[in-house]
Amino acid sequence: MIHTHANKGLVWLDVESPQEEEIAGLIKRYGLHPLVGEELKTSTSNAKIDFYKEYIVIVLKLPVRTRSGKNYEIKDREVDFIIGKNFLITCRYDTIEQLEYFSKVFEANTILNKNEKIEHAGHLFYYMVSRIYSGMREDLENIRDSLITAESKIFNGEERKMVEAISNISRELIDFKQTARVHREIWEQMLEHGATELFGSDYSSYIGDIHDEFSRINDLIVNARELLADLRETNDSLVDTKQNETIRILTLVAFFFSPLTFIAAVFTIPAAKVPIIHSSSGWLMILFIMLAFAGAIWYFFKKHKWI
Repeated sequence: MIHTHANKGLVWLDVESPQEEEIAGLIKRYGLHPLVGEELKTSTSNAKIDFYKEYIVIVLKLPVRTRSGKNYEIKDREVDFIIGKNFLITCRYDTIEQLEYFSKVFEANTILNKNEKIEHAGHLFYYMVSRIYSGMREDLENIRDSLITAESKIFNGEERKMVEAISNISRELIDFKQTARVHREIWEQMLEHGATELFGSDYSSYIGDIHDEFSRINDLIVNARELLADLRETNDSLVDTKQNETIRILTLVAFFFSPLTFIAAVFTIPAAKVPIIHSSSGWLMILFIMLAFAGAIWYFFKKHKWI
């Protein structure tokens, strides 16, 4: 399906799950290389950029945070961009919220501020990527909010519950980083080769701005991973401390009751002439002996500051 948007002499064709005849029509209409058509038919495994005389082809993998049950996960969504002088083609096989939003503001002519300009499709591509990166920043800020929530719960005594939560956030950040990591190479190649022949000498500043925006996103990822590492270390330390405390208490309880159990067992041996047991006050005497042992053990623990 092809959604056509036109504004100020520019055409944006948003192609969603295209059929072969739709791709063939685009190839013919804009004089695209047949290999570009093959690119649009299938999803590639990596991001890439190819320079042609009349247009540029960019394949981006976008990390999108989606809810999966009670947790979130990062899904990679591919978008193919074909950027000509007066046209921009986006091809995708999944719904991407930022592109849906961009289509609304594009039609409403609210992309730009009064002092900004849009003279060719390169400018349109710049604003589109800026919107996409804005969505990526929002996802990273939401992940950071999850980390802050986890931090609060860790120090409120819920460190055992946070083990799984921290693992889920770690998986999100790993997937986010793996999907977005090649974006830097795309913008560096575009800066190196330039697009001045197609869009003019000032267009390098736009690509530089996109490159800087991705650098800020990368910094957010790095900061989130550092915070995650600190929280994981703290959480593991608290879990280990509580486990050690539990083991210590159980050990002390076992050590405390073992002598008392031994005393009780000795006086219940079915043998003749067991001392004390046949006395009229035997039960009280045995109880006194056990209490005396208990007091001695308690004093021993207290002296060594075990309790």
